[in-house]
Amino acid sequence: MFNKPSTKPLQQASETIIVPNQTLEVPKLFSKAGVVMLYIAIIGLFLSLQLLGIYLFAPVVFNDHPLTTAQRFGMGSFDGTVTSYSMIFTLIGLLIIIYGVIKWRISVVQTDSETVPVNASTQGNLVHNNDFNSRTTLNYYVSDYLSLKPFPLYVAMGFIGLWLLFMIGTETLTYLLDKDPTAFVDDLYDSANPKWLLILTMVVIAPIYEEVMFRGILWSAVREQFEGAKGVWVASLVTSILFAIIHLQYEIYEMSVIFLLALLLSYARARSNSLYLPIILHIINNGVAMWMYLIVS
Repeated sequence: MFNKPSTKPLQQASETIIVPNQTLEVPKLFSKAGVVMLYIAIIGLFLSLQLLGIYLFAPVVFNDHPLTTAQRFGMGSFDGTVTSYSMIFTLIGLLIIIYGVIKWRISVVQTDSETVPVNASTQGNLVHNNDFNSRTTLNYYVSDYLSLKPFPLYVAMGFIGLWLLFMIGTETLTYLLDKDPTAFVDDLYDSANPKWLLILTMVVIAPIYEEVMFRGILWSAVREQFEGAKGVWVASLVTSILFAIIHLQYEIYEMSVIFLLALLLSYARARSNSLYLPIILHIINNGVAMWMYLIVS
C-alpha cells in the first residue's frame, strides 16, 4: 500500500530541508501505489464522514420524530442544520486523520531508512539513520508537507486579481447561459436554524477541509512523484478533476467552472508554496457566491 521498508537509500523529492551544516533531500512519503490507495482512502473517508455526520445529527435536529436509517439520510441530507453539523464533524475528522497519516508516514520514513542521500554541499557524505531522525524531527513536520507557511503579499494580491477576472468571466457566462448554480442551496437555507451556522460552514468550514484534502495531502502526494514542473501540472490536473467530480450536486456546466477554479487554486498553491493562499481564495470565492445568493434570494 505504502512505501515498504528498505535498506536502500530513499528516493528523493524536489524539496529540501535545512539542518545545521548540511541540506537533506526530503524523501517521498508515498510510493506510486501508495498514492492510489491514499486517494481512495481520503475520498472514501470524506464521503463517509459526511454520511456519518448526517446519520448522527439528524435525530438531534428532528428530536421529536423517531427516524429510520433511510429517513435520517433522506431528511438530513436536505436539512440545512443537519448539513451544518455534518460539515463541522467532517472538518474535525478529516484534519485529525490527515494529520495522523502524514505524521505516521514521516515517522516510518525516518525509522525505516538506514541512510539518506544529501546534496553536494555535504561533499557526498551520508547521514546515518540516527542522525537523520534527530535532525529532521526538528526541521520537517506535517505543516511542511502541507505547506502551512506564510506567503508574499504581492503574490496574494496578484491571485486576488486573477480570481476577480475568473469570477467576472464565469458569472457573465452563467448569466448569458441562464444557469442557476445555487439552486440546491434553497432547501438548505430555508431549513437552516440558525442560518448563520449554514453560512459559516459553507463559506469557511468547507473551503478549509477541501483545501487540506485536495491542495494539501493529495496534491503533495502526487507532486512528489515527479521532478520539477511536471509534478505541479500532474498534481494540479488530477486533484482538480477529482475536486470537480465530487460536487455531484451540480450539473456539467457548474462542474466545469469548479474544475477551472480548482486549477486556479492549484496554481496559487504552487506559486505561493503555501496552502494558506488557496484556502483564503476559496473562502473569498464562497463568501462572494453566498453574498450574491442572499442578495437575489
